[in-house]
Amino acid sequence: MNLSSFWTYFDEAKLTEEILINSQFSTISEWSLEKLQRVSINYRWLVKSHSNHLALMVSRLPESQFKSLISEILNDEQGNGRYERSHLYLWDNFLRSIEVPDISNNLIELDPMLPLINNSSIDFVIGLEGVGVECICAVYLEVFEHFLKQHPYVIENKNKIDWEFFDIHVRGEDIHHKQMIREAVEQLISEKVINPDLLLIGYNKAKQIWRDTWNLWLTSSEQEILKVS
Repeated sequence: MNLSSFWTYFDEAKLTEEILINSQFSTISEWSLEKLQRVSINYRWLVKSHSNHLALMVSRLPESQFKSLISEILNDEQGNGRYERSHLYLWDNFLRSIEVPDISNNLIELDPMLPLINNSSIDFVIGLEGVGVECICAVYLEVFEHFLKQHPYVIENKNKIDWEFFDIHVRGEDIHHKQMIREAVEQLISEKVINPDLLLIGYNKAKQIWRDTWNLWLTSSEQEILKVS
């Protein structure tokens, strides 16, 4: 697969994913506040584990512009040396602003990404974590925020909601990072360091894991509410 075909597939797959996500999230305005809180708590698992995944990937990457870029992104995720600027801390600020009572109450215990990052080819891992999670995450988050802003609680409390995490990942530095990731991946492909076919397999696996994880969050949150009531 040549570079042009690779990015055409990538862009078309991203658009398909966005249409699917819109369908999944269109009912957010009808969720109870408790369900919104539970889903948001579960998303914390991704924010927390993402840095660990990036660090593992960096440890396996060949010396390259891509490795330096992912290291920079990892540093940003950790707040550039300031914990209160780390993205986990910023997400927790959002959780507090929607009155989440127990921030540490995450649903997922087993990490489906770890064995894949540790044991798969580096081509697959770059597609999975470097291109997949780094880029798919923003698509989900952008659509989530769009419908989140239509939720009655958010409308009523718009002045107290902490949007900084969304500002960074939907409108801020992440947009610049994605373009830089594309350029760095292109360099690896052009230099034949990685196989684009294996990269796409990893990317598609990331999409599958994201769909399965969000479906789990949405269904389990509803079940937990029913169990309590």
